[in-house]
Amino acid sequence: MKALTLFAWCVLLASNAIAQKDGEPMVLEIVGRITDGEKKLAGCQVTVYDGNDVVGEQVTDKSGRFGIGLGLQKEFAIVFQREGFLPKRMLVDTRAKIPVEVVAIAPLDMEMSMLVADKYEGADTDVLDFPFAIVKWNRQVGAFVQDQEYTVDMMRANGAALLQAGRSVKH
Repeated sequence: MKALTLFAWCVLLASNAIAQKDGEPMVLEIVGRITDGEKKLAGCQVTVYDGNDVVGEQVTDKSGRFGIGLGLQKEFAIVFQREGFLPKRMLVDTRAKIPVEVVAIAPLDMEMSMLVADKYEGADTDVLDFPFAIVKWNRQVGAFVQDQEYTVDMMRANGAALLQAGRSVKH
């Protein structure tokens, strides 16, 4: 857990955080687990980018868990990678006007399922180079949430690529 805390502070210090009422900077905590759809995946590389600059890296533990903290008023890309799997990307936009009455930001808990590369042999996976998910502030909910419409569209693109791979194997 100490490594996760250090990682969170590295990312936090690289950004311009907004101060809470008690003087501590507000941060969006993201905690999660990476799987292959069934089993936990240890040893996945989680890399956080601010633009083209790497601002944090970690490797998932034996339970496939990771935890990061992102400062506010930035746009981050998070890349999840492991040998034998297609990389996945997520965009996290923390450039939001958080109402002054918000004194803390709820952590975002997520499950990331990696895609086995062999299943996509023969398919054009370029569409999967785009972020698989986009996270941004939702005023109605009062929290950072995943853009469900965008994620559903990416899941359709993933399904189409998988279907294409299945067709190319048969011919």
